[in-house]
Amino acid sequence: MMNRWQRLFEGIRTEIKVFIFFSALLTAFRIVFLAVFQSQLASVTMENILTSLWLGFRLSLKTVGSLCLLGFLGGTLVYTFVPKWPSLRIKQVLYSIVTVLLTFLFLGRIPFYKIFNSSYNAMLINGKNDDISAIVNTAINEYNALMYIVGAVVLSAALCWFLVRFLGWGAKKYSDYVGNDLSGSDQLSASEQVSCPTWYPKTKKMQWMTGIGLTVGIAVLGLFFRFGGAFSYTNSINWESAARLSSNLLNENILDDVQALYRVKSIAKRTAELEVINLTPQELNEKITAVGGKPNGTNFDGSFTRTITTERLAEQPQSINIVLGESYGLWPFLSEYNEPGAYLVEQGRKYAASPQAMSTQLALAQGTGTMPAINGLLTGMPDTGLYPNYEGESFKQPYGLGIGPVMKKLGYKTVFWYGGFSTWQNVKNFALSQGFDEFHDASEMSSEDGNAWGVGDKDLFKAISAYMDQHRGEKILNVIMTTSNHPPYSINVVKEGFDASKVKGHVPDSISDDEKQINEMGHIWYADHVMGNFIGNEEKADPSALFVITGDHSERFNFAREVGPNVASTIPIIFYGRGIHKDWLAPNAFGMSIQIIPTLAELAGRPGQTYEAMVPSLFTQEEFVFNHRLYLDKNGKVLEQSASMPQSYGDMIKNMRELAAWRIKHGDSIK
Repeated sequence: MMNRWQRLFEGIRTEIKVFIFFSALLTAFRIVFLAVFQSQLASVTMENILTSLWLGFRLSLKTVGSLCLLGFLGGTLVYTFVPKWPSLRIKQVLYSIVTVLLTFLFLGRIPFYKIFNSSYNAMLINGKNDDISAIVNTAINEYNALMYIVGAVVLSAALCWFLVRFLGWGAKKYSDYVGNDLSGSDQLSASEQVSCPTWYPKTKKMQWMTGIGLTVGIAVLGLFFRFGGAFSYTNSINWESAARLSSNLLNENILDDVQALYRVKSIAKRTAELEVINLTPQELNEKITAVGGKPNGTNFDGSFTRTITTERLAEQPQSINIVLGESYGLWPFLSEYNEPGAYLVEQGRKYAASPQAMSTQLALAQGTGTMPAINGLLTGMPDTGLYPNYEGESFKQPYGLGIGPVMKKLGYKTVFWYGGFSTWQNVKNFALSQGFDEFHDASEMSSEDGNAWGVGDKDLFKAISAYMDQHRGEKILNVIMTTSNHPPYSINVVKEGFDASKVKGHVPDSISDDEKQINEMGHIWYADHVMGNFIGNEEKADPSALFVITGDHSERFNFAREVGPNVASTIPIIFYGRGIHKDWLAPNAFGMSIQIIPTLAELAGRPGQTYEAMVPSLFTQEEFVFNHRLYLDKNGKVLEQSASMPQSYGDMIKNMRELAAWRIKHGDSIK
């Protein structure tokens, strides 16, 4: 039999195999991932690809090192002192389970990236509040989830088969040797020592030296793995410092799925820290002052009171319509995408170019999902990672900074229209608690184009027009959240008039023109087309009507190759209506979505009236704007928030988010 030193070294040899297997597996997954999305690598050098793989290998030292440590503590270390401990079998079972999980995570990452242009991120947290049945339906019908599941089962079975044999290959077990003494004694006869070839230290001095050397070696190796192939934080790599390349695909490829989930956990932890944010009245007042407010010592919202000083529209609009378009991004409006953009967003471009329209050159959405966009409009505050649509304080009194209370104060009836279903993300209850007089959803609308997410946009706009015809003469604000430009992309767009020949063969190399992508772009055209028809009809019925055209987010569109955030992450903000002058906003104006609220107040309000807003209107050009992860300033470049951005930007973002979190958790009253 083996003595404890031989059992220790046998266990360590198994750990080395584990390290080799999982390092190779995660690297192989990275290579396959790049192969799947190779169309996005057209402008990427081989050096960058290799750098991505190398940085990924380094980052995965954290993952693989943790797995090795788990096996060492639960298998090898126990086996060293307990000869009968089934160390190898435990490791084979444990690491087989890990292999299955990693395989399923990897194959799940592929459709996740197609949707979000990211490996696992904070959208997993948001998804827990989403319509699960609609998500499952979309995953199966649009993203071939069943195929990925079957593939994961088959691949993980094959990998587990190989792993078990690889770990067992050449392994020396307790019962493999002649002269077994089942008492577990470590005293060996000469013949027994010959029968077990694993080296071990034979003298006390050598045993002490070996023990000390192993302890130091394991500690040093642990430190090296802990910092991702470095011995200090300065040269380390982690999920926050992994984005070192210009390609989003390569940066996301650096993260293995365990590290991506750790990113989600870290974001969730930071969000949880905001859950218990406590500020004294003095601290609160200091932060309010720092972001441009005027503390009144009584209430939060009132500390951001603004007074209208300029009459911009000679006639107050009778109706105001905010069209929050699903995935209505800026990229089709950009000159480099004139083909196919001029056709896809013909209506949006037409209204943006009108002499009675003003618009931003670039604007940031509130986040990468629909609910963050709605939360932004309804609270008037920047994204914090919290979910005000589920917070108790949200249902005690409205956020005075939100679009509902602001426009009600100016004399408008407020109506929320959603092309989906009211139970999604608690949106109906939340809207009605935030100063909206009415809420209407898909359950009230007949449609032949419905799917798991709601009705077709054409039928949504038809219902709104019918409602408005019954309420002419009332001052009404409509906030309209559309749904059609969203998987499963089931509208028969050809039947609606979409001409695929105007798109196919007329796209830049950053956009694929295969049948699936053409259909997706057909839904951009459809959403824009029926929106344009609605605006045209409403404008005829109410010449004073004011329209806001914008999007909830933009980052879901799948580009064939890498594009920067100026293209992938921006939205249009267009104000259109009688009396608006294009030169009210500079040609290079930029903003963020919640600035729609004070801008509307300045347009529709009369001098002397007041409203509450944390951010100024677009008529006052801010030094910079930001959202959940990006910022944009006068340089015209959308960048990731990081330690390298100006300190003043970081301080402002931190103060704004802490204030918003405090308001969400503690309410309006300052005590």
